[in-house]
Amino acid sequence: MLQTVSWYLPSFFTASLLILTGCFGDWRNWRKYYPTILFIVLVSLFAYVLTYDHPLWLYHGTFLSPNRTMNELRVAFLSLPAIILLYLSFYPYASRIYLQIIYTIIFIISGSIFEFLYVFLGIITFHNDWHMWWSVATWFVLFLVAAIHNKNPPLAWIICVIFSVIIIIYFKLSLFE
Repeated sequence: MLQTVSWYLPSFFTASLLILTGCFGDWRNWRKYYPTILFIVLVSLFAYVLTYDHPLWLYHGTFLSPNRTMNELRVAFLSLPAIILLYLSFYPYASRIYLQIIYTIIFIISGSIFEFLYVFLGIITFHNDWHMWWSVATWFVLFLVAAIHNKNPPLAWIICVIFSVIIIIYFKLSLFE
C-alpha cells in the first residue's frame, strides 16, 4: 500500500499545487512575482548541479518522474514556482513583522511536513550527512529569500551566496571535479 502511495504522491502533490495556484494565486500580478519565481528556479537548479556528484538528497523514481533528474526538474519547474506564487500572493508585506514571521513559519512547516512525508515513504533519501534539520533550514532560506527578492533582489542574492558557501564548505562539495 505504501509503495503505491509513494509511487503516485509526487505527481498528485504537484498537480494539487498547480490546481491550488490556479485557483488562489494572484495571476493578475504574475509579472510582479515572475523575477522571484525565476530566481528560485535558478537556485534550485544550481543546488541540483552543485550536488550532482555528491548528492545530499536523492529523489527516487516515481510515476511520471522515473529518475532523479526528472524529479528535480518537476520540482524546479512546477512545484517551486507554484509554491512561490502562492507564498507571495498572500505575503503580508503591509502587516507587522510578527505576522510576516508567522506567515513564513506556516510555509516552512508545511514544506517540511511534505518533505518528511517524502522521506518516510522513501521518495527522498538523505545522504552525505544531510538530515531533516538541513531541509528545514533550506525551507527557511527559500521563503526568506523569496520574500526579500520580491523587494530587494541584491540582498536575496547575497543571502543565497552565503548559504551556498556554508553548504559547500560544510558538506565538502567539490566544484571542480
